Amino acid sequence: MSQPIETTPPAPPAAPAAELAPLLLHQSAHLRWYHLEDPDSPLLERLGLEFGFHELEIEDCRHQRHTAKMEEYDNHIFVIANTLHFVRETVGVWFGELAFFVGQDFMVTVHLGPTRSVNEVAPKVKAATKMQRPDRVFHMLLDNMIDRYLPVLDQIGDRIEEVEDEIHRDPTPKTLEDIFALKRGLVEFRRTVGAMRELVNSLTRLRAPYYRADMAAYWRDLYDHVIRGMTIIESYRDLLASVLEVYLTAAANRTNEIMKVLTIYATILLPMVVITGYFGMNFEHLPLLESRYGTTLVHILMIVSSLGLLLYFNRKRWL
Repeated sequence: MSQPIETTPPAPPAAPAAELAPLLLHQSAHLRWYHLEDPDSPLLERLGLEFGFHELEIEDCRHQRHTAKMEEYDNHIFVIANTLHFVRETVGVWFGELAFFVGQDFMVTVHLGPTRSVNEVAPKVKAATKMQRPDRVFHMLLDNMIDRYLPVLDQIGDRIEEVEDEIHRDPTPKTLEDIFALKRGLVEFRRTVGAMRELVNSLTRLRAPYYRADMAAYWRDLYDHVIRGMTIIESYRDLLASVLEVYLTAAANRTNEIMKVLTIYATILLPMVVITGYFGMNFEHLPLLESRYGTTLVHILMIVSSLGLLLYFNRKRWL
């Protein structure tokens, strides 16, 4: 009879250093998750010593405004992902960063201040044992961030519709400013989501142990979400180009209307100017100059000529 194979139970995870204990969000047999909300804190160097982070990674965490990227090291991967928020008051898009250090049995996240993604994912990880793996937590955080791209795009779409309504009612210079602000926001949005697309595409080609076969479907699904966001961005950019054309057309039509009215007024006044100029000449013998009804007849002539021009414009449908 074959002898039963003895299995060695997994060693308990090492106790975290005392100064790192407040940063520990979760600890289990396969995962130690630390989260730091102050990149300038000395604790980031302490985490670097604990897990062997490169000094350039720490520098990237402290200098914001990076686009999404991934770098592989001996015992972990370093990832920067971007969050997005739409500011309706300024019609602008605000970008944030979340940095990841993902190892075989640990993960460190770094963000400037509280982050909604970590706050939403952490309780789910603690509640589900199967989620307590660095790659699963990493995917859940990225999925949470990317899923919020679509609501931001929905807000931008609603603002574009409002701008369209404003153009039809009364195009103003403020409306034009909003159009250009939305265009700038979409350009930045596309640049950020494009970098996220390349990031997720790189994650699908990761080597073990960061990439497991059971994660393939999850990464493909995440890639589809990014592509959907890119498609919506392109459609909104085309829509904004059409909105800008409508604004310029409306502004040109409004200018034409104003010029038409001013031209009509000038044309109506032209006979009066001619008549008053004629009778204002410094000559002794002018028609009606000695007549007691001269002034009255001149007034009647000016009124009749003006009414005649108004009737003519109305008949031509220029009014």
